[in-house]
Amino acid sequence: MKILVMGGTRFFGRRLVELLLQDGHDITIATRGQTSDDFGEKVKRIKIDRTDQGSMNRAFENRYFDVVYDQICFNPREAKIAVETFGNRIKRYVFTSSMAVYGHKETEIVESDFIPENYKVNLDADDYAYDEGKRQAEAYFFQHGAFPVVAVRVAMVVSGNDDFTGRFDFYVGHVANGKSIGVFETEHPITYVTAWDIADFLRMMGVKSGYQGPINAGNSGYLSIQELSREIGKFLGVSPRFHVGQSSHDDAKLSPYAIFPYTWKLSNSKANSFGYEFVDIRKVIPLMVEQSAKRLGIEQ
Repeated sequence: MKILVMGGTRFFGRRLVELLLQDGHDITIATRGQTSDDFGEKVKRIKIDRTDQGSMNRAFENRYFDVVYDQICFNPREAKIAVETFGNRIKRYVFTSSMAVYGHKETEIVESDFIPENYKVNLDADDYAYDEGKRQAEAYFFQHGAFPVVAVRVAMVVSGNDDFTGRFDFYVGHVANGKSIGVFETEHPITYVTAWDIADFLRMMGVKSGYQGPINAGNSGYLSIQELSREIGKFLGVSPRFHVGQSSHDDAKLSPYAIFPYTWKLSNSKANSFGYEFVDIRKVIPLMVEQSAKRLGIEQ
């Protein structure tokens, strides 16, 4: 297949490109050209300004793709640019969305808890918060796209090997060195997904499935930050320390995954119905800790 990946040089986007190359697809990567990659001549490269209609038109005029993966769309204006750029010259569009599209819910969250076809699009906002931008982008794609769309609602991504954000390293380093971790006053379980699992799931949704619509993507099992830290501590043989964090930039600040002060438990039953089995997050934490500890120079 001829496949375009917008993004794809870092984190799980890079893993996705690796998997698609292993499958023998013809891959084009489109980015701002600011991050190097090690794919060599195995991929084609296009430099784009994702936020500019003219740049997108010039980059993709008269180009055809079987699948487009969009890792870098964050609001409805960017979604509109994509819709107008690709028109009917693609067969399938896989949009990397987020579990942030959902509101607060104590029970398991299913795809029907946010229906983008019914959501009002606002193209004129001065700015969009991350969660609202993803909701608006989904709404625009599903209401205006001339091509089949899949919106993969990704859980909190964790990785011990190639997370450029350093978030997982933060927890491993703090637990190993006995540093206190900033948490909310109340524990809130959330869903995580490993970088390799989400890359593999995106591959399936793009090239091995005909599904259209939104779909949750997260490993089975839910962990609060405290539980995640304790799982890390089990592997390192250390008990983690905690304090109730603040939003300010000082020694008492919240830790990186303390973003959402409520429970977010994604159901992956729809993915399971397609035969895709996400493993339990607890089973993969030891490998991620091992990778992170090695990179940080922590003796195990």
